[in-house]
Amino acid sequence: MNEEIQRVLAKVGLTKPDSKVYLALLTLREARTGLLCKETKIASSNIYNILNSLIKKGLVSYKIKNNIKTFIPSNPEILNELFDEKQKNIEEEKEQIQELISKLKVKEVEEESQSNYRYYEGISGIKGMWYEINSTLNEKSEELTYGAKREAFEKLVGFYDEHHKIRNKLKVKSKIICPYEFKSLGNKRENKNTEVKFEKLDNEAEWGIIDDIVYIQYSITKNPRGFLIKDKIFAETFKEVFNKIWKKE
Repeated sequence: MNEEIQRVLAKVGLTKPDSKVYLALLTLREARTGLLCKETKIASSNIYNILNSLIKKGLVSYKIKNNIKTFIPSNPEILNELFDEKQKNIEEEKEQIQELISKLKVKEVEEESQSNYRYYEGISGIKGMWYEINSTLNEKSEELTYGAKREAFEKLVGFYDEHHKIRNKLKVKSKIICPYEFKSLGNKRENKNTEVKFEKLDNEAEWGIIDDIVYIQYSITKNPRGFLIKDKIFAETFKEVFNKIWKKE
């Protein structure tokens, strides 16, 4: 059986044995179980379960003559119906996931006096940290970023692109300090919401401030790590450090 056809049929919920039997029937036009077992090399003990599955999906029907069933394939157009049904199920599952996410999100509470610290590991962990950061952005936010040498953040470039799309959509103002090597390549980040300056950066960890959040991260090793601190005093201190570097000629 053509593996490409199998992969496509799998998208509408057919197993490999399902596909073998249905395709065999399309070739034979109609067949009894004995011939199907011979053509597909599927044991007779399994063939009825497969045929019943295909009948439930609307892909096979049958007729009875002399108390013997002969199985007939349905028009392949039925595959469109199966695909539409799968899409409908996916949409329903997506709605259920969104509902679950809403229930799992921690309800906003009044600002506490103590700091909120979070530690993240792995690329998935770092991305989780940025999902958290992105969820706090609003039109009044300000972002200050102290970058690192190029190889220190290459693993996350695609994910940063998504972050900057969100940021620019909200018109969040940003200042970014980049390594010199990006100056010669031009800077795609710079726009009316973004200012960029260039420094000789050999550090492997990046850090930044967004409103009352301070983040520090590195992704240059096999096990990236990130640290997020939500604390107004820490944030103000890091902002002061950043602004001194920014203003330096």
